[in-house]
Amino acid sequence: MECKTRVIANVVLLQVEGRIDHTTAKAFEGALLPQLAGCTGEEKKLLLDFGGLVYISSAGLGVLMIAAKQCRKQNGKMVIAALQPMIQEIFQISRFDKVLEVFPTVRAALENISPTAASAYGDR
Repeated sequence: MECKTRVIANVVLLQVEGRIDHTTAKAFEGALLPQLAGCTGEEKKLLLDFGGLVYISSAGLGVLMIAAKQCRKQNGKMVIAALQPMIQEIFQISRFDKVLEVFPTVRAALENISPTAASAYGDR
């Protein structure tokens, strides 16, 4: 599993690639949870790009649940974009698509949460 961070205007884009399972869940948590600091209101929002994610286990979903609760507690905004079909199915079965907002593309997510960031995003 690999995580790359990119800041676009008021959005932190965390690009996740590979697998999140019992062996990589702690590393994912270590990459994700620090990004939640200051993620309150309009100042800072978090977008998880799962376009390169090929597998997520219950351990990975647990990390997402902790992050979603923390984000909600501080009135922050965390959304997910670009789920692969298998990951999308896992989200639907586990009802994580009801816990977190999911968008078909990174651009669609940016347009929803921060038009400023969407215009600064460019075509990637």
